[in-house]
Amino acid sequence: MGGAGMINSVAFNGTLGADPEEVRGDRRTLAKGRLAVYQGKDKPTLWLDLTAWGQWEIKDLMRCRKGSRITVSGRLELREWNDRDGNSRQGLGVSLTGIEQHEREDRRAPAPNSQPIASALDEDDLPF
Repeated sequence: MGGAGMINSVAFNGTLGADPEEVRGDRRTLAKGRLAVYQGKDKPTLWLDLTAWGQWEIKDLMRCRKGSRITVSGRLELREWNDRDGNSRQGLGVSLTGIEQHEREDRRAPAPNSQPIASALDEDDLPF
């Protein structure tokens, strides 16, 4: 298959490794972040650089914080640069087209046949 007409579309679930950063340039504003993607036991965590270019993607990424569980979609990109010592480096990134933030779930299961606290207490015992 040739490269013309190929679709580059990916989606990843992961955890933000740091608060996202908004970068204002002379012509454009963008947002950047780092996503940690768990690949399973005994496999290294996959770190992806996230770049949001569109107005909505920037706003959605900037609402997230370090530790946020998110699903991102976009185009996968191989990024190449030279580090401070002049060494050639590479990293995977995603140019974002969508972001969904997931609420943290309480991992503790409720006790069987448990009642909500308010119904188990007399109304006079409530502190509010």
